[in-house]
Amino acid sequence: MENQSDINILIIRLLSGEAEVNEKKIIADWLSQSDENKKLFADLKEIWLSSGIQSNADNYHLEEAILKFRQHISKSKQPQKLRINFMPYLKYAAIAILILALPFSYYIGTRNIPADNSMTTISCAFGDKSSIVLPDNSRVWLNSGSKLTFSSDFKNGRKVSLEGEAFFSVSKDKDNPFRVKTTDIEIEVLGTEFNVKAYAEENTVSTTLVEGSVKISSKNQQTLLKPDQKLVFDRENRKMRIQELTDTAPDTEWKDGRFVFRNESLAELAPKLERWFDVDIVFADEQVKNRRFTGVLQRESILEAISYFDHSRFVICRVQDNKIIIKSQNN
Repeated sequence: MENQSDINILIIRLLSGEAEVNEKKIIADWLSQSDENKKLFADLKEIWLSSGIQSNADNYHLEEAILKFRQHISKSKQPQKLRINFMPYLKYAAIAILILALPFSYYIGTRNIPADNSMTTISCAFGDKSSIVLPDNSRVWLNSGSKLTFSSDFKNGRKVSLEGEAFFSVSKDKDNPFRVKTTDIEIEVLGTEFNVKAYAEENTVSTTLVEGSVKISSKNQQTLLKPDQKLVFDRENRKMRIQELTDTAPDTEWKDGRFVFRNESLAELAPKLERWFDVDIVFADEQVKNRRFTGVLQRESILEAISYFDHSRFVICRVQDNKIIIKSQNN
Protein backbone atom coordinates (compact mmCIF):
# COMPACT_ATOMS: atom_id res chain seq x y z
CA MET A 1 0.00 0.00 0.00
CA GLU A 2 1.58 3.27 -1.10
CA ASN A 3 1.74 6.17 1.33
CA GLN A 4 0.45 9.62 0.41
CA SER A 5 3.91 10.84 -0.57
CA ASP A 6 4.24 7.98 -3.06
CA ILE A 7 0.76 8.70 -4.43
CA ASN A 8 1.61 12.38 -4.90
CA ILE A 9 4.66 11.48 -6.97
CA LEU A 10 2.66 9.02 -9.08
CA ILE A 11 0.03 11.71 -9.70
CA ILE A 12 2.72 14.04 -11.04
CA ARG A 13 4.11 11.29 -13.24
CA LEU A 14 0.60 10.70 -14.58
CA LEU A 15 -0.04 14.39 -15.26
CA SER A 16 3.32 14.76 -16.98
CA GLY A 17 2.55 11.79 -19.25
CA GLU A 18 5.37 9.61 -17.89
CA ALA A 19 3.42 7.10 -15.79
CA GLU A 20 3.84 3.41 -16.57
CA VAL A 21 0.88 1.03 -16.91
CA ASN A 22 1.28 -0.35 -13.38
CA GLU A 23 1.52 3.19 -11.97
CA LYS A 24 -1.73 4.16 -13.71
CA LYS A 25 -3.40 1.14 -12.11
CA ILE A 26 -2.18 2.21 -8.67
CA ILE A 27 -3.69 5.67 -9.20
CA ALA A 28 -6.95 4.15 -10.48
CA ASP A 29 -7.19 1.93 -7.38
CA TRP A 30 -6.42 4.90 -5.12
CA LEU A 31 -9.09 7.03 -6.81
CA SER A 32 -11.70 4.31 -6.30
CA GLN A 33 -11.12 4.34 -2.53
CA SER A 34 -12.84 7.64 -1.71
CA ASP A 35 -14.42 10.85 -3.04
CA GLU A 36 -11.73 12.79 -1.16
CA ASN A 37 -9.05 11.13 -3.26
CA LYS A 38 -10.92 12.01 -6.45
CA LYS A 39 -11.27 15.62 -5.29
CA LEU A 40 -7.57 15.93 -4.48
CA PHE A 41 -6.63 14.50 -7.87
CA ALA A 42 -8.99 16.89 -9.69
CA ASP A 43 -7.55 19.88 -7.84
CA LEU A 44 -3.94 18.88 -8.54
CA LYS A 45 -4.76 18.31 -12.19
CA GLU A 46 -6.42 21.73 -12.44
CA ILE A 47 -3.40 23.60 -11.12
CA TRP A 48 -1.06 21.53 -13.28
CA LEU A 49 -3.05 22.37 -16.42
CA SER A 50 -3.41 26.05 -15.53
CA SER A 51 0.37 26.33 -15.29
CA GLY A 52 0.64 25.67 -19.04
CA ILE A 53 3.44 23.08 -18.64
CA GLN A 54 3.85 20.93 -21.75
CA SER A 55 4.06 17.18 -21.38
CA ASN A 56 5.63 14.70 -23.78
CA ALA A 57 7.37 17.47 -25.75
CA ASP A 58 10.76 17.01 -27.37
CA ASN A 59 12.04 20.22 -25.77
CA TYR A 60 10.61 19.46 -22.34
CA HIS A 61 13.03 20.16 -19.49
CA LEU A 62 11.87 19.59 -15.97
CA GLU A 63 13.84 22.41 -14.40
CA GLU A 64 12.44 24.93 -16.89
CA ALA A 65 8.93 23.60 -16.32
CA ILE A 66 9.24 24.00 -12.57
CA LEU A 67 10.58 27.54 -12.99
CA LYS A 68 7.67 28.40 -15.26
CA PHE A 69 5.28 26.90 -12.72
CA ARG A 70 6.78 29.03 -9.93
CA GLN A 71 6.49 32.18 -12.08
CA HIS A 72 2.88 31.33 -12.75
CA ILE A 73 2.21 31.03 -9.04
CA SER A 74 3.86 34.40 -8.31
CA LYS A 75 1.40 36.13 -10.65
CA SER A 76 -1.58 34.75 -8.78
CA LYS A 77 -4.01 37.04 -7.01
CA GLN A 78 -3.26 34.96 -3.92
CA PRO A 79 0.31 36.12 -3.06
CA GLN A 80 2.33 33.66 -1.04
CA LYS A 81 5.87 32.95 0.02
CA LEU A 82 7.27 29.66 -1.10
CA ARG A 83 10.40 28.85 0.86
CA ILE A 84 11.04 25.49 -0.78
CA ASN A 85 14.47 24.82 -2.17
CA PHE A 86 13.29 21.93 -4.34
CA MET A 87 16.06 21.54 -6.92
CA PRO A 88 18.15 19.11 -4.83
CA TYR A 89 15.20 16.73 -4.44
CA LEU A 90 14.22 13.94 -6.75
CA LYS A 91 12.41 15.43 -9.71
CA TYR A 92 8.90 14.13 -9.07
CA ALA A 93 9.09 14.72 -5.35
CA ALA A 94 10.12 18.31 -6.08
CA ILE A 95 7.08 19.03 -8.21
CA ALA A 96 4.76 17.27 -5.77
CA ILE A 97 6.07 19.33 -2.86
CA LEU A 98 5.67 22.51 -4.85
CA ILE A 99 2.08 21.81 -5.84
CA LEU A 100 1.02 20.65 -2.40
CA ALA A 101 2.54 23.79 -0.85
CA LEU A 102 -0.13 25.88 -2.59
CA PRO A 103 -3.05 27.00 -0.45
CA PHE A 104 -6.28 25.23 -1.28
CA SER A 105 -7.94 28.55 -2.15
CA TYR A 106 -5.51 29.04 -5.05
CA TYR A 107 -6.06 25.92 -7.06
CA ILE A 108 -9.76 25.69 -6.29
CA GLY A 109 -10.36 29.32 -7.24
CA THR A 110 -8.09 29.73 -10.26
CA ARG A 111 -9.78 28.29 -13.33
CA ASN A 112 -8.67 30.72 -16.02
CA ILE A 113 -5.38 30.89 -17.87
CA PRO A 114 -3.17 33.77 -16.59
CA ALA A 115 -3.62 37.04 -18.47
CA ASP A 116 -0.42 37.95 -20.28
CA ASN A 117 0.71 37.93 -23.89
CA SER A 118 2.54 34.59 -23.81
CA MET A 119 1.48 31.50 -25.72
CA THR A 120 0.02 28.65 -23.70
CA THR A 121 -0.04 25.01 -24.76
CA ILE A 122 -2.21 22.46 -22.98
CA SER A 123 -1.48 18.81 -23.74
CA CYS A 124 -3.63 15.83 -22.83
CA ALA A 125 -1.91 12.45 -22.58
CA PHE A 126 -3.27 9.21 -23.99
CA GLY A 127 -5.73 7.60 -21.61
CA ASP A 128 -6.79 10.96 -20.16
CA LYS A 129 -9.00 13.96 -20.90
CA SER A 130 -8.90 17.55 -19.65
CA SER A 131 -11.04 20.67 -19.44
CA ILE A 132 -9.86 24.28 -19.31
CA VAL A 133 -11.36 27.78 -19.25
CA LEU A 134 -9.95 30.21 -21.81
CA PRO A 135 -9.32 33.94 -21.24
CA ASP A 136 -12.77 34.83 -22.70
CA ASN A 137 -14.49 32.31 -20.37
CA SER A 138 -15.07 29.84 -23.20
CA ARG A 139 -14.63 26.27 -22.04
CA VAL A 140 -12.74 23.52 -23.85
CA TRP A 141 -12.63 19.78 -23.22
CA LEU A 142 -9.54 18.06 -24.62
CA ASN A 143 -9.68 14.39 -25.58
CA SER A 144 -6.82 11.91 -25.24
CA GLY A 145 -3.69 12.61 -27.25
CA SER A 146 -4.65 16.23 -28.01
CA LYS A 147 -2.97 19.64 -27.77
CA LEU A 148 -4.43 23.16 -27.68
CA THR A 149 -2.32 26.30 -28.20
CA PHE A 150 -3.50 29.90 -27.70
CA SER A 151 -2.48 33.37 -26.59
CA SER A 152 -2.95 33.79 -22.85
CA ASP A 153 -4.73 37.14 -23.17
CA PHE A 154 -6.61 36.95 -26.53
CA LYS A 155 -5.66 40.59 -27.19
CA ASN A 156 -5.08 39.83 -30.86
CA GLY A 157 -8.33 37.92 -31.26
CA ARG A 158 -9.91 34.75 -29.97
CA LYS A 159 -7.74 32.24 -31.80
CA VAL A 160 -6.68 28.71 -30.85
CA SER A 161 -4.79 25.95 -32.65
CA LEU A 162 -5.83 22.33 -32.19
CA GLU A 163 -4.09 19.02 -32.74
CA GLY A 164 -6.34 16.09 -31.84
CA GLU A 165 -9.91 16.40 -30.58
CA ALA A 166 -11.74 19.00 -28.49
CA PHE A 167 -15.27 20.04 -27.60
CA PHE A 168 -15.81 23.80 -27.46
CA SER A 169 -18.44 25.77 -25.55
CA VAL A 170 -17.75 29.28 -26.82
CA SER A 171 -18.81 32.46 -25.01
CA LYS A 172 -20.88 34.76 -27.22
CA ASP A 173 -19.17 37.86 -28.58
CA LYS A 174 -20.70 39.12 -31.85
CA ASP A 175 -17.87 41.62 -32.38
CA ASN A 176 -15.05 39.17 -31.83
CA PRO A 177 -15.30 35.81 -33.66
CA PHE A 178 -13.75 32.72 -32.11
CA ARG A 179 -11.47 30.78 -34.48
CA VAL A 180 -10.16 27.22 -34.25
CA LYS A 181 -7.31 26.40 -36.61
CA THR A 182 -6.23 22.87 -37.54
CA THR A 183 -3.69 21.81 -40.15
CA ASP A 184 -6.44 21.57 -42.80
CA ILE A 185 -9.43 23.72 -41.88
CA GLU A 186 -10.38 26.78 -39.85
CA ILE A 187 -13.63 27.09 -37.91
CA GLU A 188 -15.12 30.50 -37.13
CA VAL A 189 -17.95 31.02 -34.61
CA LEU A 190 -19.48 33.81 -32.54
CA GLY A 191 -20.81 31.66 -29.71
CA THR A 192 -21.82 28.04 -29.89
CA GLU A 193 -21.06 24.42 -28.98
CA PHE A 194 -19.24 22.10 -31.35
CA ASN A 195 -16.74 19.26 -31.54
CA VAL A 196 -13.59 19.22 -33.67
CA LYS A 197 -11.62 16.06 -34.43
CA ALA A 198 -8.27 16.55 -36.18
CA TYR A 199 -5.84 13.78 -35.25
CA ALA A 200 -2.73 13.85 -37.44
CA GLU A 201 -2.78 10.10 -38.04
CA GLU A 202 -6.35 10.01 -39.40
CA ASN A 203 -7.44 10.61 -43.00
CA THR A 204 -10.24 13.02 -42.15
CA VAL A 205 -10.91 16.13 -40.07
CA SER A 206 -14.46 16.57 -38.75
CA THR A 207 -16.60 19.20 -37.05
CA THR A 208 -19.90 18.31 -35.37
CA LEU A 209 -22.24 21.18 -34.48
CA VAL A 210 -24.52 20.93 -31.43
CA GLU A 211 -26.03 24.42 -31.45
CA GLY A 212 -25.57 27.81 -33.13
CA SER A 213 -23.74 28.03 -36.45
CA VAL A 214 -20.16 27.84 -37.63
CA LYS A 215 -18.29 28.82 -40.79
CA ILE A 216 -15.66 26.33 -41.93
CA SER A 217 -12.95 27.14 -44.43
CA SER A 218 -10.24 25.16 -46.15
CA LYS A 219 -7.77 26.36 -48.77
CA ASN A 220 -10.29 25.89 -51.58
CA GLN A 221 -13.72 25.68 -49.95
CA GLN A 222 -15.99 27.38 -47.46
CA THR A 223 -19.32 26.33 -45.99
CA LEU A 224 -21.77 26.98 -43.14
CA LEU A 225 -22.73 24.26 -40.69
CA LYS A 226 -26.11 23.98 -38.94
CA PRO A 227 -26.99 22.15 -35.70
CA ASP A 228 -27.02 18.34 -35.97
CA GLN A 229 -24.74 18.48 -38.97
CA LYS A 230 -21.23 17.08 -39.28
CA LEU A 231 -18.64 18.32 -41.74
CA VAL A 232 -15.99 15.83 -42.82
CA PHE A 233 -12.89 17.06 -44.65
CA ASP A 234 -11.05 14.37 -46.62
CA ARG A 235 -7.31 14.94 -46.45
CA GLU A 236 -6.66 12.93 -49.62
CA ASN A 237 -9.00 14.64 -52.07
CA ARG A 238 -9.12 17.93 -50.10
CA LYS A 239 -12.93 18.04 -50.27
CA MET A 240 -15.65 18.68 -47.72
CA ARG A 241 -18.90 16.82 -47.27
CA ILE A 242 -21.77 17.41 -44.84
CA GLN A 243 -23.60 14.65 -43.00
CA GLU A 244 -27.05 15.05 -41.40
CA LEU A 245 -27.08 13.55 -37.90
CA THR A 246 -29.93 12.19 -35.80
CA ASP A 247 -27.58 11.65 -32.85
CA THR A 248 -24.50 13.72 -31.96
CA ALA A 249 -23.63 11.58 -28.92
CA PRO A 250 -20.92 9.47 -30.63
CA ASP A 251 -19.03 12.66 -31.46
CA THR A 252 -19.55 14.61 -28.25
CA GLU A 253 -20.21 12.47 -25.17
CA TRP A 254 -16.55 11.54 -24.71
CA LYS A 255 -16.24 14.83 -22.78
CA ASP A 256 -18.62 13.41 -20.15
CA GLY A 257 -16.67 10.18 -19.81
CA ARG A 258 -18.84 8.08 -22.14
CA PHE A 259 -17.51 6.33 -25.22
CA VAL A 260 -20.50 6.09 -27.59
CA PHE A 261 -20.42 4.14 -30.84
CA ARG A 262 -23.14 3.32 -33.35
CA ASN A 263 -22.66 0.48 -35.86
CA GLU A 264 -18.88 0.99 -36.07
CA SER A 265 -16.39 -1.64 -37.17
CA LEU A 266 -13.57 -2.72 -34.88
CA ALA A 267 -11.15 -1.19 -37.40
CA GLU A 268 -12.87 2.17 -36.86
CA LEU A 269 -13.06 1.73 -33.09
CA ALA A 270 -9.45 0.61 -32.57
CA PRO A 271 -7.70 4.02 -32.81
CA LYS A 272 -10.32 5.57 -30.52
CA LEU A 273 -9.92 2.81 -27.93
CA GLU A 274 -6.12 3.09 -28.13
CA ARG A 275 -6.26 6.79 -27.28
CA TRP A 276 -9.05 6.37 -24.73
CA PHE A 277 -7.24 3.71 -22.69
CA ASP A 278 -3.60 4.26 -23.76
CA VAL A 279 -3.16 0.73 -25.10
CA ASP A 280 -2.13 -0.91 -28.37
CA ILE A 281 -4.71 -2.99 -30.24
CA VAL A 282 -3.55 -5.76 -32.57
CA PHE A 283 -5.85 -7.68 -34.94
CA ALA A 284 -4.92 -11.32 -35.38
CA ASP A 285 -6.85 -11.60 -38.66
CA GLU A 286 -8.44 -9.35 -41.27
CA GLN A 287 -11.95 -10.73 -40.84
CA VAL A 288 -12.34 -9.48 -37.29
CA LYS A 289 -11.69 -5.88 -38.30
CA ASN A 290 -15.06 -5.75 -40.07
CA ARG A 291 -17.15 -6.85 -37.09
CA ARG A 292 -19.50 -3.99 -36.16
CA PHE A 293 -20.71 -2.93 -32.71
CA THR A 294 -23.10 -0.48 -31.08
CA GLY A 295 -22.87 0.50 -27.44
CA VAL A 296 -21.81 2.88 -24.69
CA LEU A 297 -18.73 2.40 -22.52
CA GLN A 298 -18.06 4.40 -19.39
CA ARG A 299 -14.49 5.47 -18.64
CA GLU A 300 -13.79 2.22 -16.87
CA SER A 301 -10.73 -0.03 -16.99
CA ILE A 302 -9.62 -1.49 -20.30
CA LEU A 303 -10.41 -4.98 -18.99
CA GLU A 304 -14.02 -4.02 -18.35
CA ALA A 305 -14.22 -2.36 -21.75
CA ILE A 306 -12.91 -5.25 -23.81
CA SER A 307 -15.19 -7.66 -21.98
CA TYR A 308 -18.04 -6.00 -23.89
CA PHE A 309 -16.51 -7.13 -27.19
CA ASP A 310 -15.33 -10.44 -25.76
CA HIS A 311 -18.93 -11.40 -24.98
CA SER A 312 -19.67 -11.37 -28.69
CA ARG A 313 -19.84 -14.83 -30.24
CA PHE A 314 -17.70 -13.58 -33.12
CA VAL A 315 -14.75 -12.07 -31.24
CA ILE A 316 -12.09 -13.15 -28.73
CA CYS A 317 -10.04 -10.55 -26.84
CA ARG A 318 -6.83 -11.25 -24.96
CA VAL A 319 -4.52 -8.98 -22.96
CA GLN A 320 -0.79 -9.32 -23.44
CA ASP A 321 1.33 -6.74 -21.59
CA ASN A 322 0.01 -3.38 -22.83
CA LYS A 323 -1.51 -4.89 -25.98
CA ILE A 324 -5.04 -6.07 -26.67
CA ILE A 325 -5.13 -8.97 -29.12
CA ILE A 326 -8.44 -9.28 -30.98
CA LYS A 327 -9.20 -12.24 -33.22
CA SER A 328 -12.19 -13.96 -34.80
CA GLN A 329 -13.94 -16.58 -32.71
CA ASN A 330 -13.50 -19.27 -35.37
CA ASN A 331 -9.68 -18.79 -35.67
